[in-house]
Amino acid sequence: MNAIPRKAGLALLAVGMLASVSGCALDSRADGESAVEEPVRTVGLAKVDPCTMLTEQELAARGGRPPGYPNNDIAAEPGCDFDGDPFGYSFYKNQEMTVERYGERDVWSRFERSELDGRPAAITVVRGSASARICSTMFDAGGGVITVTAQETDDEGRDECAESWQVAELIAAKSPR
Repeated sequence: MNAIPRKAGLALLAVGMLASVSGCALDSRADGESAVEEPVRTVGLAKVDPCTMLTEQELAARGGRPPGYPNNDIAAEPGCDFDGDPFGYSFYKNQEMTVERYGERDVWSRFERSELDGRPAAITVVRGSASARICSTMFDAGGGVITVTAQETDDEGRDECAESWQVAELIAAKSPR
């Protein structure tokens, strides 16, 4: 069953790769002036561990099975994958992005802006991942963004977007502003 959350992780991996590859163009200037480089954030989400965003009891109550599997395929977007039934989960953090900046990407079949715990949020589906029953909720936290992905492990028509939102609510309540 380890493959289910890995699939969710792969979907976010693709998003992260697209974000990191195209991110350079955001600060390019037509007038030839160089952009002022922002220092990499060293606070905020730096101490947040994606594998401990939920307690073992919170995960188990939703069918998740700890321990999680660290997913550090993208340095700027460390994450953790969890097997589970009826959903597998992946949690990621990114100190370099925000919900607004992710929304500028042309990778979404669904990007529904909202607010979660008083902060910008979005329910997202990457193009091509809807048939795999993968949905994410992302929200601004600690100067960056946290992404919660849920993937239905068996195709029984459960709402993976509602699930990712509910899990994100649990995590947001404990996350830095």
